[in-house]
Amino acid sequence: MKCRLLILCAMSFSTSAEQIVVASDIWCPYICTDNSGYVVELTQQAFASVDIGVKFESIPFQRALTLTSQHKLDAVLAVTAKHIATFSLSNNHVAIGQYTNDFYTPASSHWQYSDLESLDNKLIATILGYDYGESLNRYLENSQSHIRTSGETPLKTNLYLATKERIDLLIGNRYVIDYTAKQYGYSEDIRFAGSEDKSTALYVGFSNNDKGRSFATKFAQGIENLKQSGQYQAILDKYQVAF
Repeated sequence: MKCRLLILCAMSFSTSAEQIVVASDIWCPYICTDNSGYVVELTQQAFASVDIGVKFESIPFQRALTLTSQHKLDAVLAVTAKHIATFSLSNNHVAIGQYTNDFYTPASSHWQYSDLESLDNKLIATILGYDYGESLNRYLENSQSHIRTSGETPLKTNLYLATKERIDLLIGNRYVIDYTAKQYGYSEDIRFAGSEDKSTALYVGFSNNDKGRSFATKFAQGIENLKQSGQYQAILDKYQVAF
């Protein structure tokens, strides 16, 4: 871990008695560096509705999971049920989104995803700590042609490897890949090659101590407040998200 965490944005400058520290990597348009992204805004506004300030720290996802499990952070954004179980996090079962496994190749490739066997003999890039679902996780664990990237911008790294044809394909969420590729000028150098067409729910994972469990309860209350006020749907509409 670096000597200090890079704080990219404070999602709420609050004078309230409580403040929660949440972390994740950048996964735009879900979680962005400019105090935006629909998961960021949902989290910010939900806690604001119960008078809790939010500070966001951008760190590698695997590290965010570990620090939250060690009670050194209060929560980590956009985790799956498997993350919650593996890292013994507290959860209120309030889904904040979903994702699918989508496949991208260099633009010159004609490969198309059909099933797990179609991945055989392909050099695949994924991101350390990400959950790709039970079947794909098992396949990747047994694959001899698989690299896992990490750091502050692992998806950018994977996109770069694809544009240089140093990998055969990368796996991620289509919305995130398209957004990031456009941001870094890689859109013309990659191609969408199919989807697994299975969706996985995303949650906020909280530290499994009294403080974390209290935050989990208050977050559930805050989300309900947003739904009743109409802010919840307004945030989803802003980012053209439906789940």
